[in-house]
Amino acid sequence: MNRKIFFLFFIFFFINFNLQSAQLTKESSFFLNSLKGDVREAYDYAVKNPEILSNFSCYCGCEKIKHTSNKSCFIKKIDQDKILLTNHSVSCPICIDVALTVKYLTQDGFSLKEIRSILDDAYDGYPSTETKLELNEGSKKSCCNE
Repeated sequence: MNRKIFFLFFIFFFINFNLQSAQLTKESSFFLNSLKGDVREAYDYAVKNPEILSNFSCYCGCEKIKHTSNKSCFIKKIDQDKILLTNHSVSCPICIDVALTVKYLTQDGFSLKEIRSILDDAYDGYPSTETKLELNEGSKKSCCNE
């Protein structure tokens, strides 16, 4: 019985790890697998939905380090279908909050424009990357890979 459980766990972990590493660099896969809780959830969302987060500003002051959107807080670069993550958001509750707000409100049926307005109001007075909302609103229901 214990061997069956171990075997099933091993298969689940192996499949899960390999699905993620198909998109992530090896070092990013290890990094992602080391994360927990809200931080892990936000990074997972960023990896699955970079085109969504590229439409949202970040308000943590990261424009000073040349970030252009909330996506930049999680993903350093995407090159030939390989994603290289950055550790910037690990210790930044604002980056995590923006990503998870986008995730949850999108799931609740809010449009990207509505989400953007909510975030801009919530972080009024904070520094911003002032990212333009460019994603087609018609894709709000099929936009997210969750």
